[in-house]
Parts: sequence; structure tokens; C-alpha cells
Amino acid sequence: MIPDPAEIAAERDAALLARADGPSAPASWWIRLGGTVKAFPFGYKPYVREFRPDALDRIRTDDGEFIALARYAPRGQRRFREPVVLCHGHGANRFTFDLDERYSLARRLAERGFETWIVELRGRGEAGEAQRISFDRQTLYDVGAALRSLTATGAPGVLWVGHSKGGLLPLAHLGIRPTAPIRAVVTLGTPTTFALQRGLKAFARVVRPLLDAPKVPIQNLARLSLFVPPPEWFMQYLVYSENIDPEIRKLALVNVGADVAGGVARQFFRWANTGRWDSEDGTIDYERSLANVRVPTLLIAGSRDLFAPPDAVAHALGHLGGPAELLVAGRDNGFLDDYGHGDLVLGRHAPEDLYPRIAAFLESHASPVSR
Repeated sequence: MIPDPAEIAAERDAALLARADGPSAPASWWIRLGGTVKAFPFGYKPYVREFRPDALDRIRTDDGEFIALARYAPRGQRRFREPVVLCHGHGANRFTFDLDERYSLARRLAERGFETWIVELRGRGEAGEAQRISFDRQTLYDVGAALRSLTATGAPGVLWVGHSKGGLLPLAHLGIRPTAPIRAVVTLGTPTTFALQRGLKAFARVVRPLLDAPKVPIQNLARLSLFVPPPEWFMQYLVYSENIDPEIRKLALVNVGADVAGGVARQFFRWANTGRWDSEDGTIDYERSLANVRVPTLLIAGSRDLFAPPDAVAHALGHLGGPAELLVAGRDNGFLDDYGHGDLVLGRHAPEDLYPRIAAFLESHASPVSR
């Protein structure tokens, strides 16, 4: 199907605003192809990874759906009473934090003495299918189920690390329930405003044709990218390509991508167009509710991130009710590389650049286990 002129214009606007050279092929063709064509199994099968946490549980939420919690036991002595929760972002899954031995924030935190859990949100991967999916339900019920499960054995609270949307969820949850047992939050590439991103409206218009479907076929699109690369300007919103090893990029494309529920995608589309971060029915202003978030928060931004540029991440500093600090990951600030969006977790030097800083922040706000 040939895209209409409005879509082509949107692509041209996005390319210009993103300061790219321009799409080599219309992004709408590539997107629609991903919605109808599955990558050939023999092409990506060698890159498929098996998920091997120490334990895996499915937990029922209060509205009758399920999340998955994957446990990584402390390596050696447990040093801290609070467990750490790692939460993936939009269009991603559990492999965000455990792709292989090197690129595994989960394993590194377990080595530092934390009981570590990866949460997989409703409707994907190990959590299984779900009937009702929205950002609001994930905020209230998925986060709530994880907290309830991990504090049931006596933990005084949890420490939460989230990439992209995975960082929005604990902030939104605390905004609604300020006494929730989250003791500290680390966000990675998490914008709390959608009014500052260059070219985001044009980007959203390009993907709009997919949003009426029950699911946006992110997994197929990602695997298709092994054979039919999307336009580089499109990828710039997802990752800074120069900061990711080619083999890790392939592993990530095959394993990390997850389909997005249409309801969640439409909610993000509305935020991109209105600049507001609010609930589906408009009754909750999540940005305003940040004043209720009083726990220590570390906001990590990538210096080359287009989806969550530093000023969109720093926006939270003027709204959070508790202590917060901003860390911009880039060469100008002493990092080994400049960072984009997905490479904040899977970047070439992320295990040396970012993982230790995250661990240090968590340790400074954790309760030692008494001997």
C-alpha cells in the first residue's frame, strides 16, 4: 500500500527535525511491512536467547491480569534488605536487563548483594496475554502487584529502576499512592514531559496507522530490521547507533522487542500531540502528581537521546516533591560515550559507565542486612 502524502510529509518533518539525512525509504512502508510479514525463523533463530533467572513467578494483579517476576538471588551474602525491581520500557521486555552475561544489570546488582527482580508487565512475554491494558492499569495494578509480592516476606520496601516507561510507572504510582513502599527510584531515559522532544509529533504521525490495531507489532518489526533496516532517522529515536556493538544490536532486535497494546500506544500518541502526561480519561494529571513523590530519585538522561532528551528528563526536577538529581550520560560529563535511548542499558560501555553508578545510588539508599 502506498502511503498518503500526509505520512510522507510527516516523515520529511521528522527527518529534518531530527537532523538526519532523510529516510532512505518511507518509514510507513517499513512499518506496514512489519505488521504483515514475519521475519523468517531461520534468519534470526541463532540470536534467540533463553531466559534463565533463578526463579520465575506469575503474580495476579488486583484487576485480574498477571505480571511476571523473575528473581536473581544475591551472589554470596545478601547485603541489603530492600529488593531491587528492574522494569522494562515501552515496546520492550525482560531481556532489557538480562540480555547476556555482560549486558545484565540484574546479574551485576545480584553480585553487589541485592535480591534483584525483573518485572514483566501484563500482556507480554512471561506475564502472558491480557485483556485490559493501559498505562493507567499498569501504573496502579502492575506496580501494585509487584510491591505487594516483594514486601509480603517482610522487606521494608523496594528500590525501583526503570528504563523509559519503566521509570514513569513508579513515579506515577507514587503520585497516586505517596505511601507506597518504594524507597528510591532510578530512571533511565524517562521523560516526564512530551512537549520538548524535537520531531516527536511528526514521529508519532508516522506510526499512527498502526495504533488502531489491538497490538503494535514491535517484535516483528524488530526482527524484520535484521533484513530490512528502517530509516536511520527512525532508529535515532530508539538508540544512538554509534554507541552499540553490532552483535549486541542484533541480539537486542531479536530478543528485547515486545508488542505494545493499542490502548497504551494510543495513550502515548495523545501525550505526544498534547504535551500532557495524563490518564486515559483525563482525570489524573501525572505531571502535577509528581509533587507527591518524596523518595530519592536519580534521573539518568542520554546526551544524544531524542525520545527523552536531557531537558525532558530534567523537567522532573522542578516537579518532584523529594530529593532528586540529574545525571546526563555523555562524554562532556566524563562518560566513555555519548548515550541515546536504548543504549543507556545496552550501550557499548554501559556495564562500566552506568551500571556501577546505578548500584552506588541504590546502595546509598538501601538498608544493610544486620549480621
